[in-house]
Amino acid sequence: MSLRSEIDNAIEIQNLSVAYSAVVAQSGSPGSSGFRRSTKVQKINALSDVSVNFPAGKVTGLIGGNGAGKSTLLKTIVGVLKPSAGQVSLSGRPHLLTPGMGFNRVLSGRENVILGGLASGMSLEEVRSKQDEIIEFADIGNFIDLPTTTYSSGMFGRLAFAVATHVDPEILLVDEALSAGDTAFRKKAVERIRGLVASTKTIIVVSHSSALVSEMATEAVWLHRGKVRMQGQVDTVADTYKAFLDESSETAQLQSEKKE
Repeated sequence: MSLRSEIDNAIEIQNLSVAYSAVVAQSGSPGSSGFRRSTKVQKINALSDVSVNFPAGKVTGLIGGNGAGKSTLLKTIVGVLKPSAGQVSLSGRPHLLTPGMGFNRVLSGRENVILGGLASGMSLEEVRSKQDEIIEFADIGNFIDLPTTTYSSGMFGRLAFAVATHVDPEILLVDEALSAGDTAFRKKAVERIRGLVASTKTIIVVSHSSALVSEMATEAVWLHRGKVRMQGQVDTVADTYKAFLDESSETAQLQSEKKE
């Protein structure tokens, strides 16, 4: 369904929980033939009863520490992960931009423009019509015809961002795809995001940099331990999150079924 300007929310999430099981090693114990190794199945609660709406035609920043559930939320929105409980309702076609998605590192950048475009849902004709524009935007010079194994992380991020933002999705989910770019490219990327929003696109940006989120977004959602800690104007949420980090040492968050 096409995203229409009269729709207030492009994404509505109600009581969403996402859990999965992982096999983890337990500490070895001495036995008759040396140390014994054992494993156990641990349930991980990545998201717990999340209810949040993302307004149409706006950029919303998604912030929080490692393991807070940010990438899990984006993957659930796009359909890569299935909810354990709850519901996700979309008014538009989503596309997830994460570094290297749909790319083959053995191929050249030029070949990956075609491959990435096709993986994003474009037709071959559409990709070819936009190929020169994508390559110009990425601005990686003669590296475009070299295998992407020769690229720095910044060059790889440039190319991935250029492909994804020329796909023309109605809902764009950006997962840490700008973290490797230099200052000049980030400025160009911000301008590109703003241009997409001007044509009624809905964008969610995940970044560990609250400054970058504040520059790009007008709204923000703070996830903490798989739950929504705060939602509101980006400056207010970012300032509160920064104060939280200043007062505490936030490490990677793991929510097993024994934790909150």
